[in-house]
Amino acid sequence: MKSRNVFVIAQKEVSDHLRDSGFLVLLATYTLIVFASTYMYGSMKHEASSLLLSSINVQMISLFGPLSGIVLGFDAVVRERKSGSLNVLLTHPVFRDNIIAGKLLGSMLVLAAIIVFSVFVSVGTLLIFYGVGIGQTELIRIAVFTILTFLYVSIFLGIAVLVSTMVKDATDSLTYNVVIWLFIGILFGAVLKAVVVILTGDTSNEGALITQLLSVSPLHHYAEAVLGKLDLSFGGFNSDPVIGGIFDTGYTLTRCLKEFWMNIVVLIVTPVVLFIAAFITFLRRDITL
Repeated sequence: MKSRNVFVIAQKEVSDHLRDSGFLVLLATYTLIVFASTYMYGSMKHEASSLLLSSINVQMISLFGPLSGIVLGFDAVVRERKSGSLNVLLTHPVFRDNIIAGKLLGSMLVLAAIIVFSVFVSVGTLLIFYGVGIGQTELIRIAVFTILTFLYVSIFLGIAVLVSTMVKDATDSLTYNVVIWLFIGILFGAVLKAVVVILTGDTSNEGALITQLLSVSPLHHYAEAVLGKLDLSFGGFNSDPVIGGIFDTGYTLTRCLKEFWMNIVVLIVTPVVLFIAAFITFLRRDITL
């Protein structure tokens, strides 16, 4: 693999996204949602020790953040295949692994910028409109939150790129990805809750079965690591955590990381596995028109 070719393709991918009007509209909409939800959430009464951390609307970020990953990746491969540019690229001294690696790198860079920007918008809203204090403890935990959010949203980027390598039409790819996002981000908890109640008659939010089933969802691991909650999807499982994730300043960050290390490992491993799967699928798939 030639690293120079990878960086050139990554640069082109970043440029394509920044010139795409649809992507810019989504970015503006996402920014507005983050600003509005943070402003409204910050006006509520919070009993936590850190007003800044407790005022960040994690649920809204976890819900709409994945859309950024989907938009960046749903047509990453299928667009190039339909336009014929993949065939043109392969006539140059550029190999398949250079192409997919460059596309993944470029999309990840844009995604990282979006996540960092959204966190700045959220924190900036609280600082400007509510005069919330910010110290070293909050800054470190916000940095960890930003990394965890990037890993979580990267899962949806990985799914989007993988689907894009498997389908022949961008519309189909977008449809499949939106369905996956709706199920994981909105419906998973409610569907799982209904299934458990029907099968066992147990309406409580505790139990090994529920925890095991929830562990299938990346949202569960993100919710536990950040807030200590079982689920953030709508109509899902409500929980009263002992440790409120990395945002719980009653515990040291080291203690929080030790408590939720398994969730963090899942958030790290899952996008890596998806990227590898997309990489291998692209190398083996017929990409000609």
